[in-house]
Amino acid sequence: MNVSIETPAKINRFLYILDRRPDGYHSILTMFEKVALFDTIEIDAEKADRGSKNSIAIDCPDWLPSGPENLVYKACEAFADAAEISIDVSAVIKKNIPVGGGLGGGSSDAAAALRAMNMVFAHVLEPEELHGIACRLGADVPFFLTDWTCALGTGIGDVLEPCNAGHNWYVLVFPGFQVSTRWAYENFKLTRKSDVTIFDRRRLLSGNLWQNDLEEPVYARYPELLSIKSSLMKAGACASLMSGSGSTVFGVFDSRERAAAGAASVTADTGMNCLVTRTLEG
Repeated sequence: MNVSIETPAKINRFLYILDRRPDGYHSILTMFEKVALFDTIEIDAEKADRGSKNSIAIDCPDWLPSGPENLVYKACEAFADAAEISIDVSAVIKKNIPVGGGLGGGSSDAAAALRAMNMVFAHVLEPEELHGIACRLGADVPFFLTDWTCALGTGIGDVLEPCNAGHNWYVLVFPGFQVSTRWAYENFKLTRKSDVTIFDRRRLLSGNLWQNDLEEPVYARYPELLSIKSSLMKAGACASLMSGSGSTVFGVFDSRERAAAGAASVTADTGMNCLVTRTLEG
């Protein structure tokens, strides 16, 4: 059986880092939002003879790993383990979401693979089981497993609550290089978090805070990203923010026309290509 799924990108409307956990991860408070920029995953899968080894073939751009390091490969393998079956899978990944840009493309692809596999195998796994696999694959994967457009994320981003923060138009600027998520978190200093931080829940759920604690260390190392943010604001964005750990910087606009004009201005100012997109329709 063959299944094809479009897999959306995400931005973070805000990202607060609360503390460092004993396991080395950081506790965060964030708002995820899906946007209308997509990869496509095509899965063709069937059961293999019981007890035989899994066969997983990934067809993807040559700049991505196609073996066990690929998140889609990991998702298929983890699904087979949880379902206690052997599988023969062929997966095609068509990429549009920049890799290493803080837009969650790999996580979205992995979540889509889990959903596709469960469709192929007659929903053998319950939603809670899929969620457990998603949590093990990566902190952003559980969000993409949901049908929600927007969600408040706590824990390491895996404890989710749906919310409705309204729709925007965005100009996404990917500078052509990646920022290591691990490096960004390791270089964030928790000194200003020594006091208890109290958040106004109503303001959080409005989605209009536009704050990212990781901007400080990332901009210090990559000042060109701060220049992109400045260019977006100069182009008329009502807010601008780095998504996740970067490197994509986005500007917020209230209409398609203003976003398109802003994108043209930023391209003229920086020489970088811009993508105009919007909040994903629910």
